[in-house]
Amino acid sequence: MGTCKIDFSGKQKRIDVTYPLDKERGIYALLANVHKLREMRFSRGDYDASNLLIDFTDAVGEAGLTARQRLVLYLIYIRCFSQHEVARMLNITQQGVSDHINAAVVRIASVNRMKEQGVGVA
Repeated sequence: MGTCKIDFSGKQKRIDVTYPLDKERGIYALLANVHKLREMRFSRGDYDASNLLIDFTDAVGEAGLTARQRLVLYLIYIRCFSQHEVARMLNITQQGVSDHINAAVVRIASVNRMKEQGVGVA
């Protein structure tokens, strides 16, 4: 009998490369594809997508985001409003919305970097 080599961790490696949660680019990529990842959990039973979203949700909770930062992320990436629309809703500039997103992403990535390094998150 021959042997068959199957890399069961291949998909997890692809997710880790595409969405590195300890880097800002990974957080932005996840946010841009959050609906796709959520759909993959249910339509394909994708365990890796579920783990990624759970890890992201935990990091958001640990990042100590302000209420405004959480609201901006929710409105833009979950409710799919544009930055301009959110700016009008919150009576701030579009640059202010962008600044909230950038600050939140930096904090989330920082939390994940500290976890990777084994540093406790306060």
